[in-house]
Amino acid sequence: MAQNRVAFIPWNENQAGNFKTEYEQNNTQRHNSHHKRKWKMVYLDSPGSPLAEMGFGFGTRLHIAGHGAIGDPEIAADHGTGGADRSYTEVVDMLFQKGLKKRYLGTIACDVCYSALGSPAFAQLLARELWSRGLKASCVLGYKGSLYATYDTFFADGSDMGGKYSHRMVELTDGSEVKSSKAQTRFFGWK
Repeated sequence: MAQNRVAFIPWNENQAGNFKTEYEQNNTQRHNSHHKRKWKMVYLDSPGSPLAEMGFGFGTRLHIAGHGAIGDPEIAADHGTGGADRSYTEVVDMLFQKGLKKRYLGTIACDVCYSALGSPAFAQLLARELWSRGLKASCVLGYKGSLYATYDTFFADGSDMGGKYSHRMVELTDGSEVKSSKAQTRFFGWK
C-alpha cells in the first residue's frame, strides 16, 4: 500500500502560488508514479491542527515547500504572491502550530532547492531546531540541487528516463539531473 504524503506550505493558501499547483499536479499524475502517492496540502491558514492527524512511522513523510538557496537559513514564498520569507525557526513554530506532534517518527523533507547544501544547510538547521524543541525520532531530508517538485518522465533536455514510472528530479550544481532519491541527504538534530 502506498504511503501518502503531506505537503506543508508555510504561507496562506492564496500565497501558495505554484507550490499549490505542483502538488495538485502530483495528485492528478500519481497514477504514472512508482508509488502512486496521494498528496494532501496544508497551508498556514488551513483550519485547525491538520498535522496532528498525520500518521506516524518510518514510511510517513511530511514535505515543506519553499524556494531556497545554498546556505540560506530562510525559504521564500512563490514569486509574486506577497508571502514573507520564513526562517527555519519560523517554519518549526508553524509546524507545531499546525499540530505536528513531538512523537512524530516519519521523515520531514525540505522540498526546497539546495536545502542540503551550505554550511550549515537549511535542512540541517531545521533538523537541529526540531531536535532542540523535542522532536527526537525524525530526520530531515535536504536536496543537493534544484528540485522539481512534480513527477516527470523526461530529463530537461527531453530525453526519456528509460523507465515506466515518473519521478521527482533534482538538477545538481554541475547541471546533471538525477532522481530525487539520488540527490538527498539525511540530517539528524543531534549532529
